[in-house]
Amino acid sequence: MISMHGSVGAGGLNTQEDVEQVQILLNRHIQWLDISVVEITGHADPLTIGAIRSFQKNACALLTYDGLVAPFGFVWKRLNEAVISKPKHAIFDAMCWYHPRTGLQDADYTAAAQTLKCEKIAIQAVAATETKRTAWDTEGRPAILFERHYFYRLSGKLYDKTHPDISNPKSGGYGLYRAQYPKLHRAAVLNETAALQSASWGTFQIMGANYAACGFETVDAFVTAMLDREIKHLNAFVSLISSNNGMSKALCDKDWATFARLYNGPDYADNDYDTNMADAYKRLQGPTR
Repeated sequence: MISMHGSVGAGGLNTQEDVEQVQILLNRHIQWLDISVVEITGHADPLTIGAIRSFQKNACALLTYDGLVAPFGFVWKRLNEAVISKPKHAIFDAMCWYHPRTGLQDADYTAAAQTLKCEKIAIQAVAATETKRTAWDTEGRPAILFERHYFYRLSGKLYDKTHPDISNPKSGGYGLYRAQYPKLHRAAVLNETAALQSASWGTFQIMGANYAACGFETVDAFVTAMLDREIKHLNAFVSLISSNNGMSKALCDKDWATFARLYNGPDYADNDYDTNMADAYKRLQGPTR
């Protein structure tokens, strides 16, 4: 790591030697910047400060871009990395994904119920509870919810001080629905594998961390399947439930509290998962005679 004696950038000490070092490192990571080159001048001019802000936003995934590099701070350590790779999965491509409007058919749920030896409407009740809107967002990507406490754990607790909104020992703090993919992308800039595992995906909102139980060798393969069709979401759900005797029995018994505890986690009651599933099941049953 190149040594640094004082801060560089907006309001920094800005000694010539330190500024030159930062400018050299900014050029190392030019793919993350909004300019093609940073001139090595030793002066913290507006272009250099702008490049620091761009690096903070794009390569550091920070929410605040103050344009200042502090000695031994997060931005400085990030600058000193040999290579900072951009997220590679297709989910981060800037494109609109097309999916058939038909979605899951009654026959799909019937086949899944036969495999799980449960009622068809029990599976449908889970889907109705987990996907409150649709399985897809406005860009055709799978609906997701980013779980910051998963990323905190899976990324080795490295970012809780610098990125508390996406890395936090406490669950919650979801924010708006439209904020989920930006959070996922910022987390992926820091640790793509951990980020993909830290979101719940698709019709059944399956956590990426459960990719192996869903029948996939990698989380990348799991997310690729989630990008495809809703039948892939259902197949992943069937594999997940089949892998866990407790969840399978609870689903068959319509023991919604136990199922929600195992499926949604110990805080399931905070979001009324059990009662919402029970209510959805009753609605799907139709009027009683």
